Amino acid sequence: MSKKQKKKGAGVYPWAWSTRGLALGVNSILLMQVSYYATESAELSIGLVSTLVLVSKLFDGITDLIAGFIIDKTKSRWGKARPYELFLIPTWILTVLLFSTPDIGTTGKAIYFFVTYLLINAVCVTFLSSSEAVYLGRSMTDESIRAKALTVSGILSTIFPTVVSIILPLLMNTWGRETGGWTKIMLVFAVPFTLIGLIRFWAIKELPEEQLQEASGETTKESNDVSMKEMIRLLVHNKYIFILSAACLFCAVINGMNMTVGSYFFEYYIGDLNQMSVVSMLGLVSPFALVLFPIAVRKIGGLNFVKIGLVLAVIGNVIKFIAGKNMVLIMLGSFISTVPGASALLMIGSIFVIQCMDYGQWKTGVRLEGPVNCVYGFASKVGSGIASGLAGALLGAAGFVGASETQTASALTAIQMSYSIVPLIICVIMLVILHFYDLDKNGEQIKQNLIGK
Repeated sequence: MSKKQKKKGAGVYPWAWSTRGLALGVNSILLMQVSYYATESAELSIGLVSTLVLVSKLFDGITDLIAGFIIDKTKSRWGKARPYELFLIPTWILTVLLFSTPDIGTTGKAIYFFVTYLLINAVCVTFLSSSEAVYLGRSMTDESIRAKALTVSGILSTIFPTVVSIILPLLMNTWGRETGGWTKIMLVFAVPFTLIGLIRFWAIKELPEEQLQEASGETTKESNDVSMKEMIRLLVHNKYIFILSAACLFCAVINGMNMTVGSYFFEYYIGDLNQMSVVSMLGLVSPFALVLFPIAVRKIGGLNFVKIGLVLAVIGNVIKFIAGKNMVLIMLGSFISTVPGASALLMIGSIFVIQCMDYGQWKTGVRLEGPVNCVYGFASKVGSGIASGLAGALLGAAGFVGASETQTASALTAIQMSYSIVPLIICVIMLVILHFYDLDKNGEQIKQNLIGK
C-alpha cells in the first residue's frame, strides 16, 4: 500500500466514505414510514399497502441481477462502481413524490404509490446498494482502513437517521396531519441529505486497475468476459454469499418491523406517538458500540461482534414484551436491543461481502463484484418488503383499521407481539444461519492465497 493511500486512509477517506451511507440511511428511515403515511394520510388499507410493497420487492430480484451484471460490465472514466452514486439524486426526488400522493381515487393512488415506490427501490436503491461493496473494494485495498471506514460510516449512518427518527414523530404529529404536510417533511430532509450524500462521489476515486490486481491477485478470467448465464453459474458456487444474504434478509425484516409497527405501537398501544421520539433517542447510543468493531475484527472476528449484538437483541426484546405499557422497561429493552443490536450486520456487512468476493475468486478463478454485492443488496430489500407484508398480514388478520381512533384488543395484542416477539424469533433464526458462515476466520488465508497465485 502506498504512503499516499495510507495518508488518505488515516485522514479523509473514512469520513468521505460515510456521507452517502448516512444520506441513504436517513432516506430508509423515512421510507419505513410509508405504510403509516399510506394508511393514515393517503387512506389506503393496510392490506393493500402491504401487498403493493411486497410485490414491488419481487421486481428487485430481476433488477438486482441486471444491476450486478451492468456494474461488472461498466468501464468509465469514473470507474466501475462510482458512477452509480449519482442514483442518490432521483432516489430523493422520487421519495418526495411518493409522500405527495395526489387524491386521484383509490385505484389511482394505489397505482401512483406502487410505481413511485418501485422506481425508488427496484431502480435507484438497487444500483446504489449493488455498487456499495464494489466501490469500497475498488477505492481502498487495506482491510484495516476499510474496517475504519465502515466503523465511521456505521456511527454516522446511525446517528443521523436516529436524530431524524427523533424529529420525525414530532413532525408527523404536526405537519403530517395537514394537507401537503408530508411533502414539507420530505423536503426538509431531501435537500440537505442529497448534497451531503454526493460528497463521497466527488471525494473518493477508484484505484487504478493495476493496483487492484496487485492487491487481489490475478484472475484466470476477467469478469467483463463473463456472460449472464455463466455469471449465474458462478454465483451458485458461492455458498457463503447466500448464507450471508439470508441473515441480511432477516436483519432487514427486524428493522422494517420495528419501524413499521413502531409507529402503530406508540400511536395506539401506548397512546402517544411522541413517546416514539423518546425511545428513538436510545439509538444514539448504538453507533458508539461500533467503535469496538476494528478491535473486534482483530481480536474476535467481525462475525462474533455481530453475534454478540444478536444475543443482546434477544434479551432486549424479551424485556420489551414483558414491559407492557411500562415506558421505563420499554426503554430498557430498546437500549439493550440497540447496543450494538441486530442491525450491526447491515452496518458493517460490506466487510463480509468482500470476503465472499474473495472466496468466489479463489474457488472459481473469476472475481465477481457487482453480482455478489447485488445478491446481498437484494436480500436487504426483500427483507424490508417482507417486514411490511408480515406487519400488514398480522395486523390485518387481527382487525387493525387505519386512521381509527381506537383499535380492538386483538389488534393491540398483534401490535405488541409484532414489536417484540417477532423480532426476538428472527434474531434467533439469524444466529442459527450465521453459525454456518465460517468464512470470517478463513478469509485472510484465502486472500493471501489469491495474492500468492
